[in-house]
Amino acid sequence: MTQIEKKFGGPWINEHRSIAKIHRRKYELQEDAGDDVAHELAGRGRILREFIRSEADRDRELCITGSGWSQSDLYYNFSTLVTTDNDHGIWEIPDEAFREGVEGRHRYAMVTGGTKIYQLMDWLGRSGRDLSLRTAGSHKGQSLAGIVGTGSHGSTLKETGCETHIRGMVLSRGKNRDVWLGSPDHPVLRDDWIEEFASVGDSAMFADALVHLGGMGFVSAYLIEAVDEFYCGLVKRARVLPDNWFELVEQGRFAEAVGDITDGRDPHYYELTFDPFDGFGHEVCETIWTDYAAATKPDNLGGQVNRTTLEAISEKGAKGLIGVTKHEDIDANPLPAEDIEGRIRDLIDVPRQIFDDFKDNACDERDTPRTLAQLTAEWQPHRLMNIRVDVYNAALAVPRERLGEVMKIAMDMAEGEGNIRQFSKDFVYTVRFAKKSPATMGFLKFEDNAIINIDGLPKNFILGTDAPMAAEHLQHLLKKADIPFTMHWGKDAQLGAKAIREQYGLAVDRYRATREALLEENAEVFVSPALEQWGLGED
Repeated sequence: MTQIEKKFGGPWINEHRSIAKIHRRKYELQEDAGDDVAHELAGRGRILREFIRSEADRDRELCITGSGWSQSDLYYNFSTLVTTDNDHGIWEIPDEAFREGVEGRHRYAMVTGGTKIYQLMDWLGRSGRDLSLRTAGSHKGQSLAGIVGTGSHGSTLKETGCETHIRGMVLSRGKNRDVWLGSPDHPVLRDDWIEEFASVGDSAMFADALVHLGGMGFVSAYLIEAVDEFYCGLVKRARVLPDNWFELVEQGRFAEAVGDITDGRDPHYYELTFDPFDGFGHEVCETIWTDYAAATKPDNLGGQVNRTTLEAISEKGAKGLIGVTKHEDIDANPLPAEDIEGRIRDLIDVPRQIFDDFKDNACDERDTPRTLAQLTAEWQPHRLMNIRVDVYNAALAVPRERLGEVMKIAMDMAEGEGNIRQFSKDFVYTVRFAKKSPATMGFLKFEDNAIINIDGLPKNFILGTDAPMAAEHLQHLLKKADIPFTMHWGKDAQLGAKAIREQYGLAVDRYRATREALLEENAEVFVSPALEQWGLGED
């Protein structure tokens, strides 16, 4: 049964501590997930419809948050905040709900939008069920609606973003009944069964609403299709890339690019961290998942992986700050002399800290199988004297066939000219790969995508940071070089409506038209500063 409990107003801050807001009133959405999925969704729809309509009648804006993982500006001060931390509901689909000819029925589930990814992974992976998501973000603390609605990606080489799991969705809009949008390419459920809890909508809108960006109403539930549980070995190593590495990767020849470590098999996942200030021809950090063949569930599964670039930055950056006063050779820093704070931050040397930490945690465990849930990290922010130390994280996607060109621009930008750098050593580049998204607003819009993350010191770092300026300037340089790119919706460094129009073209019109058709007069309820800034909200 669904419940909405009213709380008091107050402050809100996102998970990465980059955006703070004040809400006038707060509601907590709770889901107990009874046995009959159609009955539960029907009741859930009535409760949400009445709540949204009530807020709309009072001319109130709704901000719906899960874990607050997104670094986009989700809502205006004094909006109504709806939290979904307790909106945990997962249902198996009864046999009578399926269309004729649907195979692998045990792999489908209906999941509330507020369900956290780690909860869904745990449910799927239980013994006897032995299922898995296809892909997930690098961490698993996000809600399902958040990770799908921003096009987050796990960079599994043969997959796209997390929207690849979705076969249908239930949208609550505050008027009439909930609406069901099903995938036109993967029809799964019978219309008469869906009508028990929602009106069947136009499947042509499915792709437009898939990466919803918070603008398509309240995403009440998703129909997901899982896969049989799979296993990967883990390799983390530092090495100098071969001269032909970019050529191999741009052609999709990943097994050759990573070398003998995969024993001739294609890697399942591939991530590299570059020191932007070290130039080419030096070591990079590689994380590789190798396919592990298993006829049955292995009994020697490895442990949970938690060490990622983000964790290392938050911990090492804090320790580096403490150690700054021990350094004396500040005059050797190639930043301009007047950039005192930058020269001090240079002594922290984020890339060196990251590389040292990576080497301390390097491993060759290709023969130790792990599930996707074990390979996807649990977010554990670092604290220094009980104060959170956070990170900056921006990401952009470019055509994989132009990765070498893009990385040269990015490395040259960081190295500067004439031994004088523009940016202090506040960040690293992390590169991953993924396929094209089926969603209208999916940021993975190229057939083969290389995703470049700029991971560094946070905006609120006590000595400042150059990471946000670097992310913005890199976009400027790519535009000058006429290299197409798109920005990750859930991370920092988004630009305005003009840039979004240039990146997405007519997709902007499709998104806006579907939003208007679904929400009509309630469109003003589901607004955010981000939607307005991107030109996707109200005029």
